[in-house]
Amino acid sequence: MIAWILSLVLPLSIATGGAPSAFTAVAALVTTQSTQSEEDEWEEFHTLSHSEHAEAFDVLFNSYETKWSKNGRLMIRQGSTGPYKFVKRSA
Repeated sequence: MIAWILSLVLPLSIATGGAPSAFTAVAALVTTQSTQSEEDEWEEFHTLSHSEHAEAFDVLFNSYETKWSKNGRLMIRQGSTGPYKFVKRSA
């Protein structure tokens, strides 16, 4: 998406002779993104204990609510409000 924005803003900056503020904002966004490498991210992931992983899974698992519809299909929703959605059947 950033490349798409740059492709629109760059011709404008060349035509006007200067970089518009949107171009500088996008450039600042691109340069301020995290420079943490993938290896560092995996190292951080592996330093968590098993109980921390289990706790994170439990929070996610318990955030979903399910029920069976009248025609016997499973329905699911996240949280305690909002509509239920049918779970897709496996092939």
